[in-house]
This record gives sequence, C-alpha cells and structure tokens, in this order.
Amino acid sequence: MNPFVVQTKTDLNRSLMRSKPFIFFSLGMPVGFYLLFTKVFNMGVPQEYMAVFYKDSMIQMATYSVMISSLFSFSMTLIEDRKQGVKQFLRLSPMPECIYYTSKILTQFLINSLLLIVIFLVGHFVNGVQMNFMTWLTSGLWILYGCLPIVALATIVSLVKDPNTASVLNNIILMPLAIISGLWWPIDMFPEVVQKIATGLPTFYAAQGAKELAAGQLPDGKGLLIIFIYFVGIMVLSIYLNGRKEEIKR
Repeated sequence: MNPFVVQTKTDLNRSLMRSKPFIFFSLGMPVGFYLLFTKVFNMGVPQEYMAVFYKDSMIQMATYSVMISSLFSFSMTLIEDRKQGVKQFLRLSPMPECIYYTSKILTQFLINSLLLIVIFLVGHFVNGVQMNFMTWLTSGLWILYGCLPIVALATIVSLVKDPNTASVLNNIILMPLAIISGLWWPIDMFPEVVQKIATGLPTFYAAQGAKELAAGQLPDGKGLLIIFIYFVGIMVLSIYLNGRKEEIKR
C-alpha cells in the first residue's frame, strides 16, 4: 500500500480510536459548552435574536473545538513520535520526511473537519440552525484556515520533552486565547484594551470570518491577512527552533 496512505491511516487510528482524552477535550467539551450556553445560559437573549445567538455560539464553539484539537492532538502526536524514535526511523527508511509531515497535516485536517461536522450537526438538529450547503461549507473551511496558526504553534509546543509539560503549556495558551478572542463571550463585554488585543489575534478572525460567511457576507480582508501573517511567522519561528534543537543535539 502507498506509504502516504498507510501513515495517514495509522495517525487517524491513533488519534481517534486510542486517545480517549482527545474525544473528551476536543469534542465533548465544546459540544457540552455549546448546549450549556444555548440551553441554560440564554437568559436575557431577545427572542428575535435567538436564531443568530444559536448560530454564532455554534461557530464560536466549533472554532474552540478545532483550536483544542490543533494544539493538543497535533503537539502530543509529534512528541510521542519523537519519544518513540519515529523520526530516527524515517531517516533510515526510504520514505521521505515530507510524506510524514504531509500525512500529519492531512490527518489533522480530517480530524478538524470531523469535529466541525459533529458540532454543525448539533447546531442544526438541536438548535435548528439553518444555512444552505455552501454557507455550511465555506464557514467550516474558514474556521480550518483561521486555525492554521494554532497548528503551527503546536509544532513549537512539541519541542518540549515531557508530554505533561506540553499539556500544561497547551492549557496556558488555549484558555486565555479562547476567552480573549471572544469564543466564550462577546468581546464587547471586555475592557477596551482587551478588545484591541482581540482584534490583533488570528483566532478572533477565525470565528469572526465564519460568522460573517454564515450571515451571507464576505470575511474582512484584514482577518485574512492577519491569519496568514501569524501562520507564516510562527512556522518560520518553528523551523528556526527545530534547527537550533538539532544543532544542540549534535
């Protein structure tokens, strides 16, 4: 069988079937929070605004879910592979490293897509969120694009040796970033200085752009650019830090 297909199937199986924490943190928590916010903490939301509230909350939790998956799942997979000597094995095998990394990225894309589908289904069947097919599709694709900087950030987190340290680091990054980006509450509730910080974060635009698409509008071009700049910048930093680590090993 094609080595790329084998590698991708192995990664998918490991992430979905063998990792119970992955299921809980990446899917269970966002779905639980979505239902909690929309079914319990919806007091004070005007009835005429309820449909938008259901839709926006669904997009916010979908973005949060993809963030968790991208940061935790991707960084932990890379750390496990390094501890098990997968990269050393690759250097001795005929399979190029580019196939390994491409399969990792594709696996993460498939996992994130699955998470989006599940949360979108909950939004549709539980809260009656209505959108046409293209709007569902473009909103989901925008969230995947918006979380690319988080995937890049996971490659930096994976440089730590201990999975427990990486887990703590992921939590320190994830929770404040999600809150400041307005994924839990509207940023209008925050002080002005926090709102300014939010509008400089890629994760804010990951949800905001998807909301605009869901409302039948085009995403803000500023958000498109900020997400791209963060992604490229973090990837360059990751490549540099990986290179430094390899030099120290020698």
